[in-house]
Amino acid sequence: MEQMKTNPWTLSVLLLLAGPLGADPDWHVEYPDSFCVVEGSTATIPCSFTHPAGRRVERVVWCTNDEFCRRLVFNVYDSSNVRADRRFRYLGDLVGNCTLKIIKTVKRDTAMYRFLFQANGEGYTGQKGVIVKVTNGEVVKVRSSVTDNVVKEGSQVTLTCTSACSFHQLDVHWYRNGHALSETGPALHLSSLTNNNTGNYTCSLDSSGQKTSAPWSLVVVEDEGRFDWHLTVSVVLKVLWSVFLLLLAGLVFAKRSAPGPEHEIVYSEVVG
Repeated sequence: MEQMKTNPWTLSVLLLLAGPLGADPDWHVEYPDSFCVVEGSTATIPCSFTHPAGRRVERVVWCTNDEFCRRLVFNVYDSSNVRADRRFRYLGDLVGNCTLKIIKTVKRDTAMYRFLFQANGEGYTGQKGVIVKVTNGEVVKVRSSVTDNVVKEGSQVTLTCTSACSFHQLDVHWYRNGHALSETGPALHLSSLTNNNTGNYTCSLDSSGQKTSAPWSLVVVEDEGRFDWHLTVSVVLKVLWSVFLLLLAGLVFAKRSAPGPEHEIVYSEVVG
């Protein structure tokens, strides 16, 4: 029976496609599902990688539209190149985290992103990659955990910044009546509400405020039926203090009014 002969050039290509791991699961890169981001926002690509024990990672690379990240022209980040685009920041390390942050995304950032790491002279690329689509004109909205805009004092409300695009955000900014709040993130939690929380709330996908939602109005009203323990305790303490002062004043007055020795009446027996 004639044996099948393999062309040496074909074998080399197959080995290159397989990478250094072959069927070894110790070499691996894990990406999220493909997602879209709103133009001008700051996004993150979560990523993790593994390699055989004893290996030391010397270089990490993020590239676009390159199956193996072998061509430098497509690299958006390269740990060995200090001139890489500053909008792309590597949040990972050389151990197992390969997260990439994209600041102020633009339309041309739409691409297939892949991660490459080199350890002890061998390189491995996560060929699955992740498609990032940058869209424009997406409507940013504020959604509330309550249906009514009017709530009573002491209650709580959670506001969430959403978009028609399932964006992965690192930076979401909140405003009340146009003034920036210290809280950041997709969700704004408001608890123990008072009248000071009344206002129009908006969210923005970047600090410039260019991608700002329509306002969501919140009105906090006094709860007339709510029993205020703090006020009740305060009133009771004041009443008790007043009673104590009255009793103390009465005792002092009684002591001062009592006849002393110099005022005692001496009765003498009249001897007839």
